[in-house]
Amino acid sequence: MADEERAFVDRLTATLELTTGGETFSIKAGDLKRFELDIAPWGFEGSASFALVAIAAQSEDELFAKFIEKDLVEVSLKVARAFDEVEEKATSMTVKGVVTDRSVVERAFPDVAGTPVLRRQYSIRFEDRGAALLRQHRPTALYVDKSLKELIEANKPDKVTIEHQWSAGEAKRPVLSLGLGVDGNDASFRDFLFWLLHRENAGFYYDSVGDKYRIVSRKPEGGEAKPLRRSAVASIEARFPPLRRDAASVLNASTEAATKKKDIANEKGAQGVRTDHLIRSSIASHLDDRVTLETARAKQREPEAVVSLRVFPTTPLLPSMKVTLDDGFGKNVYQHEKTYRVVSTRIRAEAERQEATEDNGEESNTYRIDHELCLELTSDPVFRFPGFQRPVWPFHVEGKILSEAGDEEHGTYQIYQEAETLLDVYKVKVPLWDDEKVIVPFEPLYQSGHFYFPAYKDERVLLELHFDRARICAFLDWRPGARLPADAQGNHILVGKGDKDQTSIRHVYADGKPQLTIARSMDKDQQVITISEGTIRFETQEKQDGG
Repeated sequence: MADEERAFVDRLTATLELTTGGETFSIKAGDLKRFELDIAPWGFEGSASFALVAIAAQSEDELFAKFIEKDLVEVSLKVARAFDEVEEKATSMTVKGVVTDRSVVERAFPDVAGTPVLRRQYSIRFEDRGAALLRQHRPTALYVDKSLKELIEANKPDKVTIEHQWSAGEAKRPVLSLGLGVDGNDASFRDFLFWLLHRENAGFYYDSVGDKYRIVSRKPEGGEAKPLRRSAVASIEARFPPLRRDAASVLNASTEAATKKKDIANEKGAQGVRTDHLIRSSIASHLDDRVTLETARAKQREPEAVVSLRVFPTTPLLPSMKVTLDDGFGKNVYQHEKTYRVVSTRIRAEAERQEATEDNGEESNTYRIDHELCLELTSDPVFRFPGFQRPVWPFHVEGKILSEAGDEEHGTYQIYQEAETLLDVYKVKVPLWDDEKVIVPFEPLYQSGHFYFPAYKDERVLLELHFDRARICAFLDWRPGARLPADAQGNHILVGKGDKDQTSIRHVYADGKPQLTIARSMDKDQQVITISEGTIRFETQEKQDGG
């Protein structure tokens, strides 16, 4: 509803189009009794209420049968001021999206034969296609040697276009994962997208003219600044966002790191207030990269302006457009000679005449309108985001160790090197995703460095998947031949390539007494040392075929 204290009356042309089931239905301004739009840098939300009147039979309302079906409803709302200015011709604005909620109120006429429904009041809520569909998109997926751009493109809904103009989106990443469908993770892909862009200090912008999105490293230029006429503005308010008072540091918790800490100064900071960002990496460039990122993220927001209009602009003012104040405001207002960028546009319009039969089918209508703009200085470097829920990591999947050393049946291990860092890694096949090969650190894990027992070929492991890394967190099975019989009490260490090429160290209890056996075998050649109570026995033999 329009705010009565700030509302003005203006005449608008408007067309609302609904497309569903292969048909398009057009509603003119005379039947469009109310609409609301909140347009932000990243997209928009809107609502509309319109009336359809049947004169002789309720079948004249052809929309109803399609409206109540479960098919996706696409929406387009085109709005313009009905009157031109002396120096400027009115241009329209159009937003396109999908309906998210819908309802209808019917009015039957008992005095007419058959008590037909001759009037219906429809209400819809809608938003840009990407937002509406990505809210319901919760993939669980693994990406290897893919870029952030490729990950986003792989998860776009149909008819969604995203242009990529951000440097962080191009680099290939060894591992990327999404666990949005995992129990306990309530974030959608839309949440993930804004979490990611906030993390990487990139912006997300919706272009209503082209009905597409852009991911950018720098804010849009916005073209030539349009002057705001004093006669078109009811009020203008200067707002001063809260400033960051924390200094920042990046800490490197790796014992191998030459530099453990780098500071990021804040000229407007308060003594003793800080944020410490923590990484753990032996690669020096990782610390430098994080410092560069956090320096950019620590920049301060600039003062803003909130403008209430008293007429509907002949050129609609949309996010990323640039505006200035004309000379009618005088030289003493705070905003004088400053250039602003539109951050958001808010429109509330309610028809003066609400009866369904009034202005029926008219191309234009008289509305009571509340129209507000939020502006930022063009020098403001801080990207804006909607509220989002942080996705949850890690999640867990099973994999099998890859080794290309030795024959297929050999239980070998293999050390690979990550191409960029030259660090030693395992490769693990993940059957869930067509044996996609993930690199994980080659490290002792839960064993002391005294023990060197690398994971062997095809050993089942539990992988812990984070957003951009993976590691082994558990081993899930016994090596063939390593497990002792169920009725035995003891321990067993089995190493080697396989049952014909291995060494076994077995400690068991025989008749309640400890017995240690060390056996080495290579094809037919075998050596065995057995230590039991009062006895040390040495054996060496070459097995004959058949025994």
